[in-house]
Amino acid sequence: MNGPGKLDQVGIVVRDLDAAAEGMRAVFGAEPHTRVENTYRRTRYRGREIDASVGVMLYDVGGCELEFLAPRTTGNIWSDHLESTGEGLHHIRFAVDDHAAVREDLLARGVEPYQEGESMRGGGVRYAYYDTLAQLGFLIETLNPGGDRVSD
Repeated sequence: MNGPGKLDQVGIVVRDLDAAAEGMRAVFGAEPHTRVENTYRRTRYRGREIDASVGVMLYDVGGCELEFLAPRTTGNIWSDHLESTGEGLHHIRFAVDDHAAVREDLLARGVEPYQEGESMRGGGVRYAYYDTLAQLGFLIETLNPGGDRVSD
């Protein structure tokens, strides 16, 4: 990725958000700033359209967001991780200005989109996960926080 943007999130897939919250309390004395249940409607997963539900818990850790994700449905990027790898590091996310440019760069490098769609933030904000498991052992996610210059 030529100038990937700012690293702004580390994502961890877990089976149980309550257990993850207890762990964060025990280790860091931290409480989540957000805990929600999200359903991503009409998101693209491996080239087909799906609805994907996931429990999400967010922490601010030194200016970087720590995201815990607990899948509520199967056949999506989070449940795939639990089935193939178990709990643990899922992705690192970069804030980008231009999804199209990042996508083109990654495709030229042989990196395919895994799951992508409209963020729960709305306003034209989109996310995309890229399949970098073979190369890195985790996924790359991009998010255009400003909602500008998006493309599919």
